[in-house]
Amino acid sequence: MAAYGELNAAAIQAAALALVDEKGYTGLSMRNLGTQLGVTAASLYYHVPNRVTLLRLLADRIATEATARLDPALGWRDLLLSLARDLRRTLAAHPGATVIVATQDVSPEVWEPLVPPLLASLRAGLDVSDDVALLLAQSVYVLVTGLALAEFGDAPEPPAAPSGFYDAWFDVAVTTFLDGIAARYSRE
Repeated sequence: MAAYGELNAAAIQAAALALVDEKGYTGLSMRNLGTQLGVTAASLYYHVPNRVTLLRLLADRIATEATARLDPALGWRDLLLSLARDLRRTLAAHPGATVIVATQDVSPEVWEPLVPPLLASLRAGLDVSDDVALLLAQSVYVLVTGLALAEFGDAPEPPAAPSGFYDAWFDVAVTTFLDGIAARYSRE
């Protein structure tokens, strides 16, 4: 428990992320988490009422890390490319969380502050409605998460192919997607 300080949602979130980093998604249980924190599993429920809430906390943590460096001054393409790269980098750092990110929604409290800068960038450079702009940003997130599932989905086992394969796949998929956005929604 000393490594995480006082037992609260933030300490539980940090310990849960450390647990999935070490043991993968399948190693995440309230019992294992309680052991990691030096408490009984039952005591966790006071702070995190259920597994769904715990998974949402982890999805939020990954989204927060992946979007922390987004620069709203970037043009739409560079902004989406930055989002893609930062999400992949974050999932590479926490491969066991990839399944969680793929199956859990991010909380409105995490997502909503990102909406205005995303909309401003995409609407400035593309002929899109707000709804389509949000769908494009979410599609990049889903695309990268799907690629990361192929790369990291068996964590803590190492990826099946060499890293260069996944790097090339990422580049082809993201570049093709961004080219498709430009072809369909360009203002020119």
